[in-house]
Amino acid sequence: MNEYDPLAEIGLMHDKQLVCSCRGFLQLNNSSRDLCQRFIPKGDAFYDLISRYDDMVAYVLNRSDGRSGNTVRFIAPFLKAFGITDYAAMEHCRNTLNIMPEAKRVMKHLTDTLPTFITTSSYEHNVMNLRDQLDIPSTVVDCTDLSFDDNLISRHEAKAVREMAGRITGLRVPRHEYKLNVPVKLKQDEIEMIKTLDEIFNDKIRELSASEIMRNMRAVGANEKAYFLIDLKKRTQIEFEGTAFIGGDITDIYALETVCDRGGLALSFNGCDFAVRKSNVAVMSRDCTAAAVLVQEFYNEGIEAVFDLVENWNRETLKKKDFPDPYLMSAMLESNPKKLPEVHIVNRDNAEEIAQKSEAYRKKILRQ
Repeated sequence: MNEYDPLAEIGLMHDKQLVCSCRGFLQLNNSSRDLCQRFIPKGDAFYDLISRYDDMVAYVLNRSDGRSGNTVRFIAPFLKAFGITDYAAMEHCRNTLNIMPEAKRVMKHLTDTLPTFITTSSYEHNVMNLRDQLDIPSTVVDCTDLSFDDNLISRHEAKAVREMAGRITGLRVPRHEYKLNVPVKLKQDEIEMIKTLDEIFNDKIRELSASEIMRNMRAVGANEKAYFLIDLKKRTQIEFEGTAFIGGDITDIYALETVCDRGGLALSFNGCDFAVRKSNVAVMSRDCTAAAVLVQEFYNEGIEAVFDLVENWNRETLKKKDFPDPYLMSAMLESNPKKLPEVHIVNRDNAEEIAQKSEAYRKKILRQ
């Protein structure tokens, strides 16, 4: 027998919910890249090569076993081989955490307004610090689950893995940009990168017990974020048309597409090229208050009201708007005295232009 729910009985159940990713919306820094830069020689180049390989396997080569989000899985045995511990990872993530301006106020407003959840590819070491900073309960967060301390690696294997890292950082990071679902001709540096990393991850690493780190961990990638939405729908009984998803990473594209196709709010916030193309609204902003305004409108009036607000996105309209948290609206207006955050409805006619603009803005604000 179903439990009696007094809120449902009097019609006070929520019919809207929010799911958001982190980077570009709540957090500016890439915590996984920061860990590589701290613990692996030439770790920034190392991470960039692994990330580029991950994207190419999933979206350019379209391999059946390739899916975006493997980056956090691929780098794990290398971090372990260079001596990382859970405590060291926690401390470094705490020291390097760079919260988006107004993130704490925005998350309080959103969690007070509607059921709010987070799904992120970040390691739990970063997420624990993010939760503490933003007062977010652990029960609403889905992240990559990994304990470095629970995985052992011998000195001999650690040395072999470190040597592989040297081979990787000896490669050039390809600069070629890719378009979603557009065939490309690979350049020589891309071919060399794929050949080398295929050998390392398909052959060399698999011969070592260090590969158990990758097999045992649960990495949150593009597929997992979409599955999280599907599972959440079953748990909350809130349809996709009543769901808002805020994302900007390449791992957000399937979740954005799912919500967009079913009439919900698919909001690209400082999104990469791919994320914009899977969204119906795109925002470019140095603080995250604009997202709260749009989600609030979605919660109150639905997706068509959001489109109407975007089409009339000007200071006069926003000043007159009856907003539940006037301090939050004032913060957005005061933080952007000369120019409001850039907001667009995304459609087939303008997706290319907005995607390019958002990609450039993302690189500028995230500095990577």
